Amino acid sequence: MQTLSILTNDGARSEAALCEPDQNASDILFLCLPAMGVKAAYYRPLADALTGQGYSVMLCELRGQGTSQSKAPAAKFGYREMVEQDIPAYIKAAKENCPDKDIVLLGHSLGGHLSLLYTAAHPEEVKGIALIASGSVYFRAYPFPQNLKIWFATQSAMLISALSGYFPGHKIGFGGRQPKTVMSDWARQGRTGRFVPSGSDFDYEAAMTKLTHPVFALSIEGDDFAPHSATDHLTGKLKSAVLTRIEYHPSDAVKSKINHFRWVKQSGEIITYLTQWGERL
Repeated sequence: MQTLSILTNDGARSEAALCEPDQNASDILFLCLPAMGVKAAYYRPLADALTGQGYSVMLCELRGQGTSQSKAPAAKFGYREMVEQDIPAYIKAAKENCPDKDIVLLGHSLGGHLSLLYTAAHPEEVKGIALIASGSVYFRAYPFPQNLKIWFATQSAMLISALSGYFPGHKIGFGGRQPKTVMSDWARQGRTGRFVPSGSDFDYEAAMTKLTHPVFALSIEGDDFAPHSATDHLTGKLKSAVLTRIEYHPSDAVKSKINHFRWVKQSGEIITYLTQWGERL
């Protein structure tokens, strides 16, 4: 594993872990973007499984998490900075270190949202997109009574952030410490179903309808954060993409060990679906 120092154009610093296979290398590099509040290092078991199958993997931090030096509440950023500053810096590092690889964005939860937004704005930079346990947080995309819970969660997070100046997720047990703009962007999508990053004048919703990339989207049975219906709402924005849609039903051997987050440590069956898709790129 190689540790890369990342510096964005707006001065944000973080690290990325570049993991490469020993042999039988694929032409694909999976650039992994985490869920909200999850450090990049958490995905090391996923990287090990993929490198074992011949794929290169770069584990990236979301701004404000893990090795990122831009911490809330002092740091002020939202989806726009992560899409327009952070992902370009990671892709630049990937191309410098693996110039012969095709980049596939591999996003979990919020990381999946950011993967779609970046590719919508820069379709030429990415070979494909893989979404795992990543669904829209639009409350109408959830069955009753989950729809009420997701509406309350997204909107109360925005209110808490506005009142306290940041989101204290590390105290609540969800999402980690986040700046209020991230939670405002998250809540807006939960309320309206649309991605409209604060401070950006780019029409991401329109651009997503034009994507023609191969997209892998896997939702997990029993995942209350990203049920099948939420992933369907998210991928429904991709009117022109070549979609491979998997509703994953874990085997009895791992069913009790898998949820929205723990799938990373029990990813064998998911990796099989993902690599079968990757072989066709």
